[in-house]
Amino acid sequence: MTPDPEEDAWRLLSARVDEAISELRERDARRETLAELVERRPVLGVRRGPVLRRVSNVWRLRELLLDESGGLFRVGSVIRVAKQPDHYSEQSALAAERRRVQLAALKSGFALGEVVNYGAARIQLSDSGGADAHPGLEVVGGEVVLHWGAVPGAQAGLGASSSTPLAAYLDDAVALLTGR
Repeated sequence: MTPDPEEDAWRLLSARVDEAISELRERDARRETLAELVERRPVLGVRRGPVLRRVSNVWRLRELLLDESGGLFRVGSVIRVAKQPDHYSEQSALAAERRRVQLAALKSGFALGEVVNYGAARIQLSDSGGADAHPGLEVVGGEVVLHWGAVPGAQAGLGASSSTPLAAYLDDAVALLTGR
């Protein structure tokens, strides 16, 4: 039986993710929180604000998040939990939304100053789901490549032609985070 180059590429990427997790733990790299923003249902017709449900701790690897179990996520929205002022003078809907999420973080028990990521999209790191498991990943030349334009939430400046070998991206991002 001949080895399948696609399976080998996924296996090598999985090993690289495990190495990255080990190095990040060893060097005690800074972690952030991954949370899910949950809109609560009204009770007796009274609308209640959202809550943030803690999912896990993650390392920020530039535009990606990596958790301790090897889960990889595309960064969604990010807030730093801050005390809310007594008087608001919002100039935009975006500022009002950020304040609403920060208030949800405080009410959900997150500490002041804590960095919370929410709305992150999971990137499936295997070929078990078939070619459509994650539209942004494919094996090219024996390496798993991430196509930024196909990643949910990708920045407008990163077009479909922008791609990166994922193992090299992880190496670079871990080096930046750990200072090696």
